[in-house]
Amino acid sequence: MDSNHWLLAGIAVLVVLVLLALIGLRFFRRVEQKAPMKKRNFDLGYHLVALLDVQGQRERFRQLRLPKNPEESAAVGEVLRQTAGFVLDLREAFDEQFESFEAGATSMMRRHTQEPVRPRFMGFSDSFVASVPLRNDTGDLLPIARAFSALSAAAVVMLMSLASKHPLRGGIDVGLATEIGPQEIYGAALESAHVLESKKAEYPRIVIGEELWRYLNVALANFQKQTTSAAQAPAAITERATTLVATDNDGKRILDYLGQTMVQHAGPGGGQKDILVRSAYDFVLAEQKRIVERKDTKLIPRYEALRRYVESRLPLWGIDVRKD
Repeated sequence: MDSNHWLLAGIAVLVVLVLLALIGLRFFRRVEQKAPMKKRNFDLGYHLVALLDVQGQRERFRQLRLPKNPEESAAVGEVLRQTAGFVLDLREAFDEQFESFEAGATSMMRRHTQEPVRPRFMGFSDSFVASVPLRNDTGDLLPIARAFSALSAAAVVMLMSLASKHPLRGGIDVGLATEIGPQEIYGAALESAHVLESKKAEYPRIVIGEELWRYLNVALANFQKQTTSAAQAPAAITERATTLVATDNDGKRILDYLGQTMVQHAGPGGGQKDILVRSAYDFVLAEQKRIVERKDTKLIPRYEALRRYVESRLPLWGIDVRKD
């Protein structure tokens, strides 16, 4: 290449650089003319947050490939039904529990407030978040009723997940947060629930945070000290909420989804005992056997702990513990 070609190439490069510089200047001028962000007002307050995560979904999704024939298409469809379909079913079950609680509590609650009793609820991917603002600007009854609704719904969904062979882990705690959408919160409360689920739970169970346990006990003591009739209902609901918490063998507080309170919620006899609890027990035994055969040294003690919890509650349901 002669010197003229080199000169022309250099000029072309220089022109491109100048154009890029001009575009960059125009972009930054536009950015400077705009406000860096909208001015919004946020309210910071205490919230109860329950975060539940369905286990094993990501692994099954990673194995999926686009089908190339009818047989592969049918197999992919079944995996999607067992993953995406199950997540949608569980979301609906969670929401139905809120609706059921709200319907049962409507007559009592309408004497105190017109606000909905159900917690805020949203799902993303294979996780669910229910949140309850704990401010009492409309009285003490509404926040504690919402908190109990979230705890009892999480207990039912936990049992359903085991019975459906799709175990979940979870964390529930109280902390500071702000609302950033109709059903969405942001802050330390959500982060604490996530840590409980991802770091503390370790296997299918729902861990209760220290701040939530402190909140329930402080609230209960406060209501019991009051002598007014208005304090009787929140005191009774708070005391009921504390019975949904148990201490596991490792000292962690957990949601007692098979405990006496859930037995009472199920009522005498009925399908919940025969279908859900027995199916959950079958799954725990089968999963423990599979893990032992696979010699998974990390999960073997965890599923032994899960089995101990389940079997410790079976007599409450009139179900015999199997010897194997």
